[in-house]
Amino acid sequence: MATIEKRTTGTGGTSYRVKVRLKGEKPRTRTFKRLTDARAWAAKVESDLGHGVFVPTTADRRITFADLIDRFIAEYLPTKKNNRDKAGTVALLAWWREQYGHTTLDRLKARVFSEAKVELAKRTNRYGDPISGATINRYLAAASAVCKWAWKVEGLLPANPVLSAPKAAESNGVIRFLSDDERKALFKACRESADPNVHLLVTLALATGARYSNLRFLRWEDVDLVEWELVIERTKNGEPRRIPVVGGAQAALQAQLERDPTGDGWVFKGRTDAAPANMDKPWRFVRDAAGLEDFRFHDLRHTTATYLTDCGATLAQVAAALGQSTLVMALRYSHQNTDHVRATLAGIADKLGDEA
Repeated sequence: MATIEKRTTGTGGTSYRVKVRLKGEKPRTRTFKRLTDARAWAAKVESDLGHGVFVPTTADRRITFADLIDRFIAEYLPTKKNNRDKAGTVALLAWWREQYGHTTLDRLKARVFSEAKVELAKRTNRYGDPISGATINRYLAAASAVCKWAWKVEGLLPANPVLSAPKAAESNGVIRFLSDDERKALFKACRESADPNVHLLVTLALATGARYSNLRFLRWEDVDLVEWELVIERTKNGEPRRIPVVGGAQAALQAQLERDPTGDGWVFKGRTDAAPANMDKPWRFVRDAAGLEDFRFHDLRHTTATYLTDCGATLAQVAAALGQSTLVMALRYSHQNTDHVRATLAGIADKLGDEA
């Protein structure tokens, strides 16, 4: 039932404090200047609670999204096993906390996340390009995880509002990779670059399919020059990997070691020992010098995978070579060039004969 208490304010005015109590529910309270507003609110809340509709309490209206994020990070994330996922989630949630942390839970609706999607679309990556739809959706997924926890576990939200906000459009699956001429032009630009690091970086990327972060943060202790392998302790899926180094990549690594008087620390030496060299600028320079349009460093990884499928590698072999835990991404690479598919299908042509 609802009770309305008439009160006198400090300035001599009048207000009306409403308290709605329902068995099994926390009391809901609000204060109004007009009695008609107080009565209308009391009637609506009684009706909503009677029908099981979520009605925020006064405490709910004081809790902010920032409070929710902090609790999620402190209480829920420690229960997850994958440390890399934790770090990535915390990084994504830092943006939400900064931009929308002030939003109280009673105002945390789908429109907030629809607006956030527009703001995220204005962000750029380290190369100055707009972030992709897939990246925007990762931000939304991080916020969704918090809201789902608040709804399902803590009972602080009536539902997950992120689910009602439309996702960003993602790539149609067409993957950019180097043609033979483009690859030759890129290596020419690398050889002509004043920075010898970039030639090794591109060579290793194409020869191994490793990600930029894994290559940039390589230390000489991670390079096995006897077995010719790179030891990657921290990967995207959380599992350590040993990546074989073959062909010209071996010579490129040996040349890098001969240029390094220490033979210790970072493979790609920076200005200080605190961090490896930032290869973004040298990479952009050789990419532009080679005339590569709409080409990202990550597309070198796509190129490796596409070359593997062209050479007849199975999807399982591509996934293993790139350290992918599923065949979903590997399947995309098999669609990029139909020449090898045509050659495979040609093998059954004789069996069909004139019957087809």
